Amino acid sequence: MEKGGGPQAMLEGKTIVEISCFEVWRRISDFVDDDVEPGLKERLEFHFGRCKHCKALLDGTRNVITLIGDEHAFDIPRGASERITSALLRRIEEDGQDEHRE
Repeated sequence: MEKGGGPQAMLEGKTIVEISCFEVWRRISDFVDDDVEPGLKERLEFHFGRCKHCKALLDGTRNVITLIGDEHAFDIPRGASERITSALLRRIEEDGQDEHRE
């Protein structure tokens, strides 16, 4: 039986409700900022341990944050943030629609 909408897995004697890549992508910023409740954090960490694509996204996100935080790294062109955000939101929406078709 599925609980919370996803398949279940066992980790150290505890049941973990697996989370989809789509949901990981929606919550990755909160995860990086350590702004997720403990149960969701555990599910995200479990997912990152099993999904190389989402782990790569996590690593890339952390790298971008590090680069942006380094004032000596580079200047970001005007409007780049909006273009990146728009592209990410389009991709998340497209992937969410693809996931619902399957």
